[in-house]
Amino acid sequence: MKKIKDILNEIMDISRIPMVLYDTDGKCVGASSADPDPSSLADNVLEFVHSNVDSQSLGTLHYFKVLCCDTLAYVLVVSSQSLDSLTIGRLTVCHLRHLLESQEESVTKSGFIRNLVNGSLTASEISRQIKKLRLSSATWAAFAIECREGFADSYAYQLLEHAFAGHKLDLCCELDETHLLLVKDISNILKEYKHTSKEKGIRKKKNDAADAEQTAASLKLFAQTLVDTLRAEALVQTYVGYSTCADSFSQLTRIYHEALTALNIRRTFFEERDTIAYDRLGIGRLIAELPADLCNAFLYEVFGTRLPDDLDEETQNTIQKFYENNLNISETARQLYLHRNTLVYRLERLEKTLGLDIRKFEDAMTFKLAMMVLAHVREQKA
Repeated sequence: MKKIKDILNEIMDISRIPMVLYDTDGKCVGASSADPDPSSLADNVLEFVHSNVDSQSLGTLHYFKVLCCDTLAYVLVVSSQSLDSLTIGRLTVCHLRHLLESQEESVTKSGFIRNLVNGSLTASEISRQIKKLRLSSATWAAFAIECREGFADSYAYQLLEHAFAGHKLDLCCELDETHLLLVKDISNILKEYKHTSKEKGIRKKKNDAADAEQTAASLKLFAQTLVDTLRAEALVQTYVGYSTCADSFSQLTRIYHEALTALNIRRTFFEERDTIAYDRLGIGRLIAELPADLCNAFLYEVFGTRLPDDLDEETQNTIQKFYENNLNISETARQLYLHRNTLVYRLERLEKTLGLDIRKFEDAMTFKLAMMVLAHVREQKA
């Protein structure tokens, strides 16, 4: 799109003839000027789109259809204030057509999905590229993959492309130096991982709840396989956030943002997890949406002016095990190979430091929430 705008601006500068470019929905997408006014022409453009002619003159304007591979891509409107307007308009259409067709020749699946989720494709470009790549609708899930140290020196992307995106309707691309994206046709995931899910105890039932349960289990297993394979084969520290499902190209941007959101929330609140689903973010989703002033007010209410400094590793491990064992002192002490009184001493020392006794359910819940809010605040400032 940028090249198209640059060409139009350059032609306008040379010819001094105002031009406006519209997509097939009547939306102004290209170079424009005060004359003609883009917003006032939308209805005329839509009528012209549905007409059987390739060009027409109406009042003080020339209308041209810009085709790409025999498909309508844009409508160019040129002011007829100059004697050369008609010729300049036709030359501009010719230039744009050749540019679009050359771009279509270089379209790849990876380039298509990257530009689609980034919002850099117009509706007509999406339609043309889908046709060019011979893609059809499916039911997809998006997997945002974070490679902690980057993947420039590994073959992580090649592994992703060949081992996990080998089916016709699968799409993958590089997002930046540390993130990859896989948009996977879930019918293949369900076929390959269904038997494993059964082994986990999911019974086959003819209802929507059972189908949703089966899909969720299969996506989780597939995401973990992604992590394990990339770590073992490409030697990159990998984490995955994945989305809900989409069944049309128009929804791919949504599931991309879901997967990315899950990945970001994992980093802030669930760092111990390798994979995380967008529809399993729990309270992390709520905290991530809180405004900064509300977070700071809550932290002041819990900790006052003395926020807890980074806890040492021993204390963090103790707290984590204590929560994992549902505040059970005896079981936590056993797993930490501690005497029960030693654990009690540690928890009492933490109470003196924080003013919260996490042996009590209310204080334990408050402390857990406060630490999640604190992590969110620090992530926002980073």
